[in-house]
Amino acid sequence: MCRKGGKECVKSDNVTVAFSDLQDMQNHMRETIDQGMEELQSKQDKGEIPSAPPSAQAAPVPAAFAAAAPPPDTYAAKINQQTQAADQAEQEIAGAAALPVPAVPAPIVPLPSAPLTIALGQTVDEVTAGLGSPARDIDLGARKYTCTGT
Repeated sequence: MCRKGGKECVKSDNVTVAFSDLQDMQNHMRETIDQGMEELQSKQDKGEIPSAPPSAQAAPVPAAFAAAAPPPDTYAAKINQQTQAADQAEQEIAGAAALPVPAVPAPIVPLPSAPLTIALGQTVDEVTAGLGSPARDIDLGARKYTCTGT
């Protein structure tokens, strides 16, 4: 496993990076670029850096494809709000149901010799055939969950 502070990753290794880490890296990169651009502008025409050509000092020209690009996503906040409300409803229902926890842990099933792959678009029957029957199902109307017990 490759991770920060650990061994170096080998070429073509798959790594997992949290979205928050990617966002932090993006923000840091933008800050660094902004600082560099400010420094470039402050040193321009002072003997260290020659002045920019007139074409670079003009306002930017929008790209031809910009008009055909889709608008920015304005639904992210609504989706996050609905997800939080659904998670809260799920917790309330699960708490009200007070599902008993089995005293005996589920038996350990030996792993198949080939890695099991579950993919987007598979039916419930295909997943059940690969993983076995679920420990329990939770039906919240629009959302349904299958719990494997692990």
